[in-house]
Amino acid sequence: MLIELEKARTRNNVVRIFREELDGPDNWTDGFVVDANEEMVLLQLVDESVRLNGYQILFLEDISDFVHPAPFNDFQKKVLELREEEVVDPEVDLDDLAVLLTDISEEFGLVTLHREEVEPDSCEIGRIIRADAVTYELEEIGSDARWFDETFDYDLYDITRIEFGGSYEEALLLANDDMGEEAYELSEDYPDDDMLVDEEDK
Repeated sequence: MLIELEKARTRNNVVRIFREELDGPDNWTDGFVVDANEEMVLLQLVDESVRLNGYQILFLEDISDFVHPAPFNDFQKKVLELREEEVVDPEVDLDDLAVLLTDISEEFGLVTLHREEVEPDSCEIGRIIRADAVTYELEEIGSDARWFDETFDYDLYDITRIEFGGSYEEALLLANDDMGEEAYELSEDYPDDDMLVDEEDK
């Protein structure tokens, strides 16, 4: 597979990748191969509106099928050419997963991490605080674009998919930057029961 991925990269063709066990038979990823090694492939994604929309890293062991070129390769490449959108190498190193996550977080501000074998219906988005050979610490950002008040530790090799540099991550950063002092979770202070009773007795 690595040889075919390299051919796709050299020819600048869109590939279609399936991960049937994780995504089911009817879901796939379309993108340009930016880099690959014996463990991972880095794609620049082509979304449904035929625009380049961030990057995705997949693990070769999870790939069940690989189509090169993708079914609509010529159309997609032509539209991207007309829109003057070109593939850009984010220049991240795939050789060390912990270093990779740290570099992505520092360069792009946010990284989206999927752990589909552990949490198939959710993902975490945030910035890497620390990563080693076994675990990583993540400061997460919520769907309201506010940072969580605490950080969370996860197992490094539970990760099954990595995404960064896309329009959603950009939207979260834009909204968060605009919040100023409210960029972190808003604390909700509720009066205790004794205070409520006292108020009612008045």
